[in-house]
Amino acid sequence: MPQDYQTKISYFYGAGSYTALQHTKKMQDYFENYEIDDDGVRMKFFVQSLTGDVRPWFRSLPVNSIGEPEALYQTFLNRWEKMKDPLHIFSEYNTIKKSPREVVLDYCAKFNNVYNAIPQNLRPPPDLALYTFPDGFDPDMAYQLRERAPQTLAEMENIAVSVEANLIAKRNRARTERRTTFKEEHSALD
Repeated sequence: MPQDYQTKISYFYGAGSYTALQHTKKMQDYFENYEIDDDGVRMKFFVQSLTGDVRPWFRSLPVNSIGEPEALYQTFLNRWEKMKDPLHIFSEYNTIKKSPREVVLDYCAKFNNVYNAIPQNLRPPPDLALYTFPDGFDPDMAYQLRERAPQTLAEMENIAVSVEANLIAKRNRARTERRTTFKEEHSALD
């Protein structure tokens, strides 16, 4: 690591005219100038450059949800470049849905990114987010989440992840049973 790197990197506070895109490009230039090629080191440097309201946002992301610098930059840009249009963010929050092929963990990250992108003075309280989160799922999943009556959004997200894991396991067992039944019927016909 370069000596005195803290004095040589730019910091992003989430306010002012310095944009998230400018910050990302400046940090990438820093990595190239100092020949920092290791992805893990790049990510640590980048995270250390986040201050003000940006640091708590980063800490709110699910643990191990970002595995490479490009994903970190994109998540960062998705959140902090949108900050300029609060009505757009609020509209996205009210209409956010889990896509059919999207895993629950990715939906949770997407929901949290959008929720945390809403300016503090417009952001719905966490209790209201608890009621909004299930609306992004199909009606059966939303019903299951509400039926368990979690007290926090984090608890509801954990329930959603476990329900998805149970559904995947159930589908896999059903597929295995169908294959076994098909093989038995096929051998009986022989």
